[in-house]
Amino acid sequence: MSKYFIYTGNAYPHKNLNRLVEAVVSLNSDLEEPVVLKIASSRSVFTERLSGVVKKLGGEKYVELLGLVSDSELTGLYKNSVALVFPSLSEGFGIPGIEAMEAGTLVLASDIPVFREVYGKAATYFNPLDFSSIESAMRDALNLSGEERSEKVEFGKKFVKRYSWAKMAKETLKLYESSVGLRQS
Repeated sequence: MSKYFIYTGNAYPHKNLNRLVEAVVSLNSDLEEPVVLKIASSRSVFTERLSGVVKKLGGEKYVELLGLVSDSELTGLYKNSVALVFPSLSEGFGIPGIEAMEAGTLVLASDIPVFREVYGKAATYFNPLDFSSIESAMRDALNLSGEERSEKVEFGKKFVKRYSWAKMAKETLKLYESSVGLRQS
């Protein structure tokens, strides 16, 4: 199986996928064995536009638009990838990075405040406004030794244990209960 990076999520403009495509095309310009970028995103006018960008940049050999994938397929895609690349310019939280860490892969993310807050030291950061910075992070991930990669993956797996849907639900319920208590007093 050839090496690949993964991106999951919508193809909205703020997700910055044009620069990610530019980075993967540039990355492949001097690699002996091509590396693919797999994009799992539901089909929309935005994925159609992205397809045009891929063609314009000559990335047809390096970019696969997968469409919508099932949760079980997604877990396998994460686990077998070199890394999730999350080049977003703005986010509310960044669930794909948490999912990727949990599945056992590296996370390469935009150096934006929300990602720094959510992923801490468990991700590798790049400048999302510079495709060469994205490319450099991807190249570094490709060049990690097996031991370095394993250490980073294990750190990520431990790191994401701080997040859980059950914990979030309990905290949200407490917040609602305290709000109701304020109204009754």
